[in-house]
Amino acid sequence: MSDFIRSEGLRPVRCTADWPRPGVCVVRLAGALDMATTPVVAEYLQEQTAPRPAELILDLAGVTLLAATAVALIVDALHDTGEIHGRLHLVGVTGNRPVERVLELTRVRPLLDVHDSVHTLLEELRGG
Repeated sequence: MSDFIRSEGLRPVRCTADWPRPGVCVVRLAGALDMATTPVVAEYLQEQTAPRPAELILDLAGVTLLAATAVALIVDALHDTGEIHGRLHLVGVTGNRPVERVLELTRVRPLLDVHDSVHTLLEELRGG
């Protein structure tokens, strides 16, 4: 597991990455994803997913602010996983008002594969 915390001004962001099994990467993000922190998160994602996973799971449950730059990051991740025949899954969207509202307002939400929990998603991907 890799853990990274960075504070840009008053808004810290925390990133953790875990590979629960080959081909599956879970990246948990927490804090504010705004213009200051999104480039840091993008760099972290690129480093942690260098061996391109077949399944990339972004857990946004801890995200307290989702700015337009972070939406672009999610869309880029969606495009990147599609390019390599992988899939992007999001967790922590439903019921997380700062995230859910922005994805709805930007009309990105219907493009995304959203799940209730990482545990349930991992079980689905395992086939059971």
